[in-house]
Amino acid sequence: MDYILLVLLLAVCFANATFIRIKSIVVVIALLIFAFWFISNMFTGNGVNDAVYYHLRSNVHGTSIDDILPKVFAASIFILISIAIIFASFRFRKKLPRHNVTFYNVLFIISLLLFVFQSNATQNIYNSLLNLSYGNGVKVAREYNSIDYEMNNKYNYVFIYAESLERSLRNIDGINYIPQISKLADQYLEFTDIRQIPGMGWTMAGMVNTQCAIPLVLPQGNSANNMSHFLGGADCIATHLKKSGYTTEFIRGSDKEFAGGGKFFSQHGWIYQHDKQYLLNHHVVNKNDISGWGVHDDSLIDHVYNEFEKLSTSKNNFLLSLLTVNTHPPAGTYLSACDGHINAAISNPMFKSASCSDYLIGTFIKKIINSDHFDNTIIVLVSDHLMMANAASKELDSIQDKRTNNFIIIKKGIKPTKIAKPGTLLDVWPTILDVSSADKPDFGFGHSLLRNEKSQILQLWEKSKNISDYLGFSSSLWNYPSLNEKFSFKDGKLTIGQQEYKWPLFGSADKNKNIKSIYFEAFALNAQKITGEDNILYYINDCSVTSKSKQGLCGYELTHNSTTQYQINEKGIFNRRELNVASPLFSEELIGISSGPLNVQTGINDNTQEQTMPYGVNFYKLEGENNELKLLANFNTCNNVPVDVNAVKNLIGKDSSTLIIASNESVFCIPYETRPSVNELLRSNAATDLAPRQQIIGTYTKSDTKFILGSPDIPLDVFINKTNYKLNELCTIFKDCR
Repeated sequence: MDYILLVLLLAVCFANATFIRIKSIVVVIALLIFAFWFISNMFTGNGVNDAVYYHLRSNVHGTSIDDILPKVFAASIFILISIAIIFASFRFRKKLPRHNVTFYNVLFIISLLLFVFQSNATQNIYNSLLNLSYGNGVKVAREYNSIDYEMNNKYNYVFIYAESLERSLRNIDGINYIPQISKLADQYLEFTDIRQIPGMGWTMAGMVNTQCAIPLVLPQGNSANNMSHFLGGADCIATHLKKSGYTTEFIRGSDKEFAGGGKFFSQHGWIYQHDKQYLLNHHVVNKNDISGWGVHDDSLIDHVYNEFEKLSTSKNNFLLSLLTVNTHPPAGTYLSACDGHINAAISNPMFKSASCSDYLIGTFIKKIINSDHFDNTIIVLVSDHLMMANAASKELDSIQDKRTNNFIIIKKGIKPTKIAKPGTLLDVWPTILDVSSADKPDFGFGHSLLRNEKSQILQLWEKSKNISDYLGFSSSLWNYPSLNEKFSFKDGKLTIGQQEYKWPLFGSADKNKNIKSIYFEAFALNAQKITGEDNILYYINDCSVTSKSKQGLCGYELTHNSTTQYQINEKGIFNRRELNVASPLFSEELIGISSGPLNVQTGINDNTQEQTMPYGVNFYKLEGENNELKLLANFNTCNNVPVDVNAVKNLIGKDSSTLIIASNESVFCIPYETRPSVNELLRSNAATDLAPRQQIIGTYTKSDTKFILGSPDIPLDVFINKTNYKLNELCTIFKDCR
């Protein structure tokens, strides 16, 4: 369906020469929206979801190159097609027919509306954004339980995260691809209906879901890598076991830094971490034991069993956990160690890898069961999430409604039982604690699946498909500090309270100065979201960005009737100045524009709608009775598309209105052949000395061009008054231009 709509849109676009350039830009935007969905779907199998947003904003160090390359290739194809469309709109404009203008324009609009409202891509992206809208966590705060338990018996725990090894693999077209795990499940305690909801669905989320019993969300709008503490307010099981004298050890074949994992584990109770680099450095494995996402599972599991034996003979109880890797999409990794041990008829590489992992994990578990240490050991097996897009997606999609995660508890003497009570990964450790005879097993938003209490978060999701309040509460566990806490800027590090941050740093705080949200990018784009609420807006950045005369790090706090300025050094806040005057952010109707280099959030927001910006030089105009902001033209000058100044002048129209100029990524790339056209546009020689990834934001009329230049590689934030088109740089917003 999406392909048909895109082809239809493209065909109608080039059916008539009228407005061909504008129409081609619209088609390219539609194509790039589809590309975002398409490439996301290559990763997830479910289009754009919270896993996509998490990894866009978080550390991807440790990602398999083999996995990334097909996505890079796909992105390149979409970019080339987009360039070809723009080129064709310029090259063949004069050769296209000009008859039946009204008919073709109406047909184009209809085609566009069909794409917007009927395509899978747009609907999926729209729905995914709803899950990024965090609600009021206070509403569900009473449902959150801190860990508080007593146990008469202390068990040792072996906790297995089986990468993507979902329960659904037991019956696909009548074939069981995980027979070893299935047999073990029949002999012990199994939970057959472990579902996946927002805040779950990728590896890092699975870790947080199980250990902290909360859905994983990032602080609003930002990357966890810009904060020194990973979910500092979360109450997680390893911390409590460590306090109870347990040795805690996590072993994974991948890089621990992937998605912030190392930070999370080190800050939440794990004493030892063994990852790919550790295993190489300590000569546990060699490079032949590594491919794709990390250390091969056979070598990894051998090491884990050696650690199990070592820990079992120590005086301390222990929590030993491992994460396998060879079933990671798109096709998994089959190992020769499985030769002769799995169904030889399996041809699909993903199913073959799954069966191989099943054999290795099953053998490992049986080895522990048959050891002298099983009497006091509880083994837990879970899949960290359902499989993302992979070589077996077609088969898995055929049973989409029946897909669930694995959750098995193996304990000596336990009665073989299957529990069909619906649950999520949040319920895993509360259930384990219950099996361990804990008096109060429930914690976080999780509940023991052996008791009558039902998961309220799951019930709400099944009823309304909206758990925004729970996501809002989880967001608050990133432990935002207060603006009243001690500030410090030393050795290039900003500290507020006990938390280190990168800058720029901004967001909202309540009337008591408790921080409610944190952002790190696109101030102009997001600022009016904050001022729209009855909050304090705070902003911290290098003084060179916000002030004409100051040096170091500057901070600002804005309310509806006051502006507070200060500087920060190693001793704290100094040179504090309070002004009884409101910032233009509160007193004027502004358009916020954030321009920046690659991988930085950019866009334009007129307080009614927010738009992303194409690469190059863009032209916007307020049109209609409602002064709606519209993108009229884009010139990808980095790809040597010159600015057509005559065409720009024609965009102004008979009303002599003002155009808004905004760049994105880089105005120029070598060779700099488009500089003369930009100089003509700016009516100056500014472009001659403009560096790559140096941004321009301004206004354009028939007689005048006004603009602000940013610094190379540094994002530029500018606000434009809707009434008089006055340019407000940040020093104006913060009343610090003196």
